[in-house]
Amino acid sequence: MNKGNSKKIIIICIVCALLGGVLIGGVGVMIYNDLSRSEPKKNDQTADLSQGTDGSTEADQLEDGEAYDFEKAGFMKLGEYKGLEAQVQPEKDDIYSGMLAAAEEVKLKEDDGIVKDGELVNIDFTASLNGKDLEEAAGEDTCVRIGKGEYIDDFEKGIIGIKKGKKKTVDCTFPADYDDEELAGKTVQFTIKVNERFSDKTAQELSEGKYKTIDEYYEYEKQLQLKDNQENKGDLVWDSLKEETEIKSVSETMLSRTTEDVTNMYKNFAELSGTTVEELLESFGMGEDGIGEIAQDTVADQMIAKTIAAREGITLDDTYYKQTLWELLGYEEGDDEKKLEELEKEYKESQGSRPKDDVLVERVREYVGEQSKEM
Repeated sequence: MNKGNSKKIIIICIVCALLGGVLIGGVGVMIYNDLSRSEPKKNDQTADLSQGTDGSTEADQLEDGEAYDFEKAGFMKLGEYKGLEAQVQPEKDDIYSGMLAAAEEVKLKEDDGIVKDGELVNIDFTASLNGKDLEEAAGEDTCVRIGKGEYIDDFEKGIIGIKKGKKKTVDCTFPADYDDEELAGKTVQFTIKVNERFSDKTAQELSEGKYKTIDEYYEYEKQLQLKDNQENKGDLVWDSLKEETEIKSVSETMLSRTTEDVTNMYKNFAELSGTTVEELLESFGMGEDGIGEIAQDTVADQMIAKTIAAREGITLDDTYYKQTLWELLGYEEGDDEKKLEELEKEYKESQGSRPKDDVLVERVREYVGEQSKEM
């Protein structure tokens, strides 16, 4: 792997992952109710905080990767982290998306590129009624399996015959009993663009003939995603834990340090992308407070992980620590071997100043997944 390209890909993936945690439903950010950046006020349930000569507390002085019970110290109220429900069964749209993503990697031989009945497609579409745009009836990056009745008949039939990458305008009459009264019985004009398609030929080429039809490949993709979900249950339940956790206050030192780390990462990403940090945040639909929100979300992860680690006696051994750093840095099997010290240095340069804290979050996330119930 080219080192320069590897570093760029790593930063892009990390930035997208951070944004995902903040943007999806606001999970993680909403748990900060009038968040104070100061230390917590003591109450009957708050342990005494030993202060240094400079007024700092234990939370400010934690070593990288050190466990600490933030709930006992009064910083937070931790949600229940055992027995959470992990929805491991893949959703149909996720399976469709996985199939269409795979289809992008192949170029079908002797294929006209025209959508046929029964195929799976990814489309963008706009809608208008009597010349007036209907934004609520438009869609982007939408998966449709033609002939399955997932959309009205005229719409599904209208996709047939469109060539990949091309657009077509079709008239679609909604049923009189359609659940949206504004559209019921009306004829709407849809302009549909086909971004990607998945046919029986796609299934055969992707599987080198093992799977003959779309349906067979669907079952294969479903099992792939099921296995991945089972192996990553911690990722599936972590947001549920955060939703049930109340962060009352945070360490000023932790928040400032994390904000600096996130800022540096975005600067690197912006530089690699040939844009500014402001333009980058705007492209993700975030304002000038975006970095602060991501930093708060990251600190919440660390506080939860350190608290659970303290309660459950979770520690990092060198083998797990090195392997996880290796993976977080984007290295693959067969890459040149690196010493732990080298991996730590590289991580600090590209991703964050506290690699053990970040790896501890990964380990605790795995632990929470191990304690969950598959649904």
